[in-house]
Amino acid sequence: MKAFLSLIVLTLAMMASGRAEAAQCSVELENGRGRIVDTFRGYGYDRQDACWEAKRECRQAIRAGYYRARILNCNVVQPRNRRIVTKSCNSSLVNPRGRTIQVFFGSASGIRGTGVKAEACQKAQRQCRRFKERNGRYRATCISERGGINYPRPIPTPRRPMPRRTIILDA
Repeated sequence: MKAFLSLIVLTLAMMASGRAEAAQCSVELENGRGRIVDTFRGYGYDRQDACWEAKRECRQAIRAGYYRARILNCNVVQPRNRRIVTKSCNSSLVNPRGRTIQVFFGSASGIRGTGVKAEACQKAQRQCRRFKERNGRYRATCISERGGINYPRPIPTPRRPMPRRTIILDA
């Protein structure tokens, strides 16, 4: 029993030490023209410790003379802020006189910068179009919050005039 308990304690200690290195940091080695020559990764207990380790490796590479550029800089790569956001949008069904018949709401969630607002507006427009088709409101239009108008049919283009033919008579 004593050996079993010591095995469990040893396993838990190994798992805790494996989780201690939770932070990582990247440092890019850049030459004088702005071109990235190499990337170094550091791992540590927190981000500051990880960046210190990665910068140290980068500076060692510069001192060792692995790269022939005159100007070399070590730059810390900032983590991207990829938060999940929820956006909403509305679309109004408007009659030909400009009065609002009904308002539809759409919402979407996703990573910032991937078109979440556009997806929400598409959902609201889709709801508006379906309602319009089901209830026979063919002369009404769906106008979204972003200003897009969904026309029920394509706008006709004017016909081209027929070319005139000139007839030459021999006299």
